[in-house]
Amino acid sequence: MTELGNLTARHVTSADGTNIAYWRLGSGNSILFVHGLSGSHVNWQPVAERLSGEFTACTMDRRGRGASGDGAPYALERETEDVAAVAETLGPAVVLAHSLAGPFALEAAMTSEAVQAVILYEAWPSPMSEMPRDVLEGIERLVSLGRYEEALTYGDPPEEIEQTRQLPDYAERVATAHTFPREIRGWERYWQQHPVDEERWRVLEKPVLLLYGERNSDGMAAPAQRFAESLPQATIKVLAGQGHTAYHEAPYLVAEVVRTWLGNLDGAVDR
Repeated sequence: MTELGNLTARHVTSADGTNIAYWRLGSGNSILFVHGLSGSHVNWQPVAERLSGEFTACTMDRRGRGASGDGAPYALERETEDVAAVAETLGPAVVLAHSLAGPFALEAAMTSEAVQAVILYEAWPSPMSEMPRDVLEGIERLVSLGRYEEALTYGDPPEEIEQTRQLPDYAERVATAHTFPREIRGWERYWQQHPVDEERWRVLEKPVLLLYGERNSDGMAAPAQRFAESLPQATIKVLAGQGHTAYHEAPYLVAEVVRTWLGNLDGAVDR
């Protein structure tokens, strides 16, 4: 195990032999938080802390960042195996995936009995999740030149760049910017292969909660409704006053929404 701050990182070996780091707080039934494109387990630590009085709240570093290892060649399937490996170590778990991590949670729920339910926070296809070709190519160019700090915020407006620089894990985000192109392209391929109206979603007989921020309603509401209609057990919740990073801006709100939803499942997951 590895000491990081005042928490201890545990490790599980994924299917391809890669070590994946995770942190656990509290006791009770497990919730596994999976961060999106940038950042690390630190992103979801504030939410995990607020739920640790009732649950075993776990955060993880996805492969290629933080205390986790990496493997080549990169494939979205390996990330799915990583999530499943941690969930299986925890026992039955609810998986909350943010943004680009959505497919990892969904596929893990399809293939692993250890994943009992899925919470997706702005983690399905929408106009907001489509990156312009010139921006993606610009990021790839900067990464190839080793200019990771520029790659991290390439294409963002000045006010968002300044907000990103103020985040507590900014240095970690810069250090992992080289992983962005492979993950963005993996996301795009996934949703091309598995559109939201595909019949395969009908077999996902597990509860799914779709979360999005009120500030993003224009781009998220219709896609969320469409995806919910393709799932057997889906609920949509809107985070009042929030955008794409409520885990940072309002962790208390995210924790309360998750707590309430899980409390209303009435035995659909282990309690």
